[in-house]
Amino acid sequence: MGRVDVIAVDGSPQAHYAFNWYLDNLYREGDTVVIVHVAEYNIHIGLLLTDEYMHILRNKHIPAHLLVLQGDKPGEEIRKAAVKENASLIILGTRGLGKMKRTLIGSVSEYVLHHSTCPVTVVRHPE
Repeated sequence: MGRVDVIAVDGSPQAHYAFNWYLDNLYREGDTVVIVHVAEYNIHIGLLLTDEYMHILRNKHIPAHLLVLQGDKPGEEIRKAAVKENASLIILGTRGLGKMKRTLIGSVSEYVLHHSTCPVTVVRHPE
């Protein structure tokens, strides 16, 4: 039996890169992928946004399912989803915010790193 790996996506190039990086570097046959998107306002937009990821996983015959959640604290929602799914690993991209911006607006990846109960891989997009 494989792992359950949560991949958090938000429509950004960084999330897309992290998704592809996971498939190329960490995915192992038998793993199940859970795509998690946290929609602040409109869940329907989240469903459209995640369609591409699910299509890729289906074409590669990778067991997967989707969680589109609503909330204004994406880091907390991702953490809770990982607990609910009994995740072995969380994958997410990072925008590489500077120290000042990160302090002012917070960082989803930083929150997940500090509050998750499972390992977290933060993938930085090469600029």
